[in-house]
Formats: sequence, C-alpha cells, structure tokens
Amino acid sequence: MEISTEMIQLLSQVGYLACFNGDVENGQMIMESVEDNCNGQAAALVGVAIARIYAGQFKEAAIILKDKVLTVEPDNMTAKCFLGISYFENDDKEGARDLFNEIIEKGGEDDKTIASFYLAELSNTRAVV
Repeated sequence: MEISTEMIQLLSQVGYLACFNGDVENGQMIMESVEDNCNGQAAALVGVAIARIYAGQFKEAAIILKDKVLTVEPDNMTAKCFLGISYFENDDKEGARDLFNEIIEKGGEDDKTIASFYLAELSNTRAVV
C-alpha cells in the first residue's frame, strides 16, 4: 500500500510534535515509519534526519542526509544545513564550517540564520581552544 504525500506530511508533523514534546521514543517510531514509506521524498527525509538530530542520533542523521537526500538533491541547502549541525555535534568542525560557509553563500534566509549561529559557535569554540 502506498501512503500519500499528504499522509506522510501529517505523520511527519505528529512525529515532530512527539519529539519536541519529550516523547522521543514514539516520535522516532513515527519518523521511522515516515522514512520507510516516503518513497525517497527529500523533504520527508530531511524531517526524519531532524528528528534524529533531536534524539541525539547525529551519525544516523548524517547518513540519511548524505546518502538519501544529497545524492538526489545535491543543492538542497536545508539538508546541508542539518548535515552541518550533525557534523558540528559529531566534532567534525571543519566539515561543519565548510557546509555553513556554503550555506551563507547560496542558502535561503532560514538556512543562513542557522548557519550564521553555528559559525559563531565555531568561532567561540576556536577562541576557547
């Protein structure tokens, strides 16, 4: 049975709400269902990765973004933004910096705002070391 795009979006929203309200276990279960049934929809997969980031599963999020989203949509700046966050949290500061600098050059306003924040964090981290 194929699940409609609208249902995938609704499931994603429920999964986000569960995660963001502290029910990470059920949120992750819902997002796994989204991942299994989204037929490679980039937006849904980015959502799955965001939920993984929220759950502290940074390596898993990076794999989804690199292998399932950016291979199909290499210029997806939102995917690159969250991949940068995954790298940042996994202590790949240079990888994160490279992505955030690219987003500053090519991304939309929301992505640029996030990238600017993390670049400032990277500068603070560098200054402390």
